[in-house]
Amino acid sequence: MEKERKINWLGLFIKIIIIFIFILIIIWLISKITAKTRLSDTFKSNIGNMEKVATDYFKGIDLPQEKGKSLKITLGEMIDKKLIVSANDKDGTTCDPSKSYSEITRKKNNYILSTTLKCENESSTISKKFSFEDCKNCNNQTKADDKKSNGKNSNESKTNEGNNQSNSEEKNSSQTNNAVTYYEYVKETTTYTKWMKGNITGNNVDNKYEYYGVASDTYYSLGVIKENEFKVGNTINYTLKVNKVPNSKYYFSKIEEASYYINNESTNYINEKNIKLFNQSYSIAKNITESSLKSNNFTYKLSPYYRKGVFYVDVEISIINTDGVISYKNGNKKIYYVPLKLNIKFASDEITENIPNGEYETITYYRYIEKNRDVIWSTDNFVEGYTKTGNYEIRS
Repeated sequence: MEKERKINWLGLFIKIIIIFIFILIIIWLISKITAKTRLSDTFKSNIGNMEKVATDYFKGIDLPQEKGKSLKITLGEMIDKKLIVSANDKDGTTCDPSKSYSEITRKKNNYILSTTLKCENESSTISKKFSFEDCKNCNNQTKADDKKSNGKNSNESKTNEGNNQSNSEEKNSSQTNNAVTYYEYVKETTTYTKWMKGNITGNNVDNKYEYYGVASDTYYSLGVIKENEFKVGNTINYTLKVNKVPNSKYYFSKIEEASYYINNESTNYINEKNIKLFNQSYSIAKNITESSLKSNNFTYKLSPYYRKGVFYVDVEISIINTDGVISYKNGNKKIYYVPLKLNIKFASDEITENIPNGEYETITYYRYIEKNRDVIWSTDNFVEGYTKTGNYEIRS
């Protein structure tokens, strides 16, 4: 019997130790959870400061007049507008500039201002009333209605005449509360047509210019027709090779002017070395005048081109008549000369926006500038991308 009543002190001590450790663990966990939910003094100061800044900001702008409508300003916008410096604390904790914001909402008898601040490990929202007295664009009737609503019980003892006047004021107030202010916003944009070649200037026309080098020279060519070819109605073809070009970098040529033989320029035709018959060789008389075709004897067609680093001119002669032309004896063969004076312009293929040295040609481009004006009306105090004009309308 005594053995059964004997207490196991060792087992009891172990059980007490285990219970004590378990209690310590529970206390530690509770303190951790409490610490997480407890807001730091820095965070409380930041959200309070943000609410104060938002209150001052909303006092200075037009607020929504329709019940249930809201207006919001983010922490980032506050910083951009220099309303607040920063909501980051001295330990380097950063707050979300877009998810942290203050929002004011129109209620029946006042506004409610809610401020939300979200930082790395802390987040909270606080709210306060914002009266019609602090509303910049709330008219006097709205403010009077707010006061009347707050003192409703004291007004119940007024006379019938006073009640009728009160009913009239309530009716007017209802009409005012149902009215919505719309603000005019405008956005001006500019569009352009594609660039086109041409020399057009004027209002709403934009111009740009490009340049390429050119050079001109005069050539005295002396073609040859055999006696058996010199018949009325015949067509004779030959090619001239341009041996001397003003600039070796040029790749294009154009015959700006061509003319028939003139007697007093015969020496130029005889001595000219800059343009010759291609793959043909004939002797030249000391006086080519009587053996040269005149303007009444033929017509011609000229085709200049560039190939493998050399300029050529294809010549097509059509015989009209053979009057007054005497052949020249070239060995055993008789020939006739075809003198043509050519003014040839050469051009570079390098087009640049900078004016080149020497002679150059200008390419003019133009495009039209079109201005578009988009106008919208909105109840919001800010519309992204648009400018507020200052015009407004009250719409019921």
